[in-house]
Amino acid sequence: MPGKNQTTPRILVIGDGLAGTLITRELHRRGVSFVQWGNGSPGASDVAAGMFNPVSFRRILPVWDARQHVEEAKACYTELEKELNQTFWRVTPLLRIFPDVAYADAWDDRIAQRHPVSEFIERCTPGDWHASVEAPHGAGRIREAGWVDVQLLIESSRAAWKSSEQWEKRTWEFKDGCPNGFDRVIDCRGVGAVQDLKRFGLEVRPNHGEVITVRPTEDLGSETVNNATWAMPLGDGSLRVGSTYRWDVVDSTTFASSADELVEKVNLARTGEPFRKDHIEQHLGGLRPASPDRRPLVGPLSYDDPWYVVCNGWGTRGVLIGPRTARWVVESALNPDFQVPDEVRPQRFRSFTKN
Repeated sequence: MPGKNQTTPRILVIGDGLAGTLITRELHRRGVSFVQWGNGSPGASDVAAGMFNPVSFRRILPVWDARQHVEEAKACYTELEKELNQTFWRVTPLLRIFPDVAYADAWDDRIAQRHPVSEFIERCTPGDWHASVEAPHGAGRIREAGWVDVQLLIESSRAAWKSSEQWEKRTWEFKDGCPNGFDRVIDCRGVGAVQDLKRFGLEVRPNHGEVITVRPTEDLGSETVNNATWAMPLGDGSLRVGSTYRWDVVDSTTFASSADELVEKVNLARTGEPFRKDHIEQHLGGLRPASPDRRPLVGPLSYDDPWYVVCNGWGTRGVLIGPRTARWVVESALNPDFQVPDEVRPQRFRSFTKN
């Protein structure tokens, strides 16, 4: 927080996706005056599945600072539930189907060696999963996984700020500067900030992804099943299935071929064909903002324009890392002496130029 001789700055938050939402709640919690601008354009949060999982499956490792992120996320979202009188945080165990024997052995070795990831993973005994699941090489379970209803969270937060006249439908770019009446701008535009961030030598790569919501005719259990593609139960008989990853698409379009691909891949984990194209109720596409190393970009970027604070690059793990990241962003906006952690500092990139 500002020192004794400093006044608390008035903040303009640009963007009302997940990042903007969590930052405004942090500002509100601290009693800081702010206004949020959203331009109504589609964003990554509009199509986010909201899934959180503290384990990286590729190498069977804990996500960066996994325990801290899990605890802070749980505290943040459950507190938001009380404030907004909604339910956002859903704990849903995740069943990871092993692709081959080598992967199963590696999973078992992590547990046997008490690797840091072992606090999150367990080995399932054969048949310890829904009868529809096929896992010829076995499976493991992550109990501290689940999802956040991102769309409901954003809508509820936006409605609250509208009612208190702290939200406006407005557009903004870096060339507009810091508007009169504000001392700081926190830029949460995601892929909308790509061109402005280039002036600082920073890269945000739009990663296109698609998800579908399906409603099978049979009960497929109450846990998320992951065989690289995942199917996550939403609690009302439907499941969200995802997701695709493409770097060659630069808008929030959807492709019929992607729905076909998702249905085909998710069925590989089940007996028969419980998912069919005619089960699809919704098909969404969006652009995720990802930094080259998949970690956020946080903090002030310019000596010449100290009012400008960036919050970007949340990628696919925004739900999990968001609350902790939002706290760092707000602290960096309020306290010029605060140093964000090295893992999220823009200075970690050689291309960065703090002009």
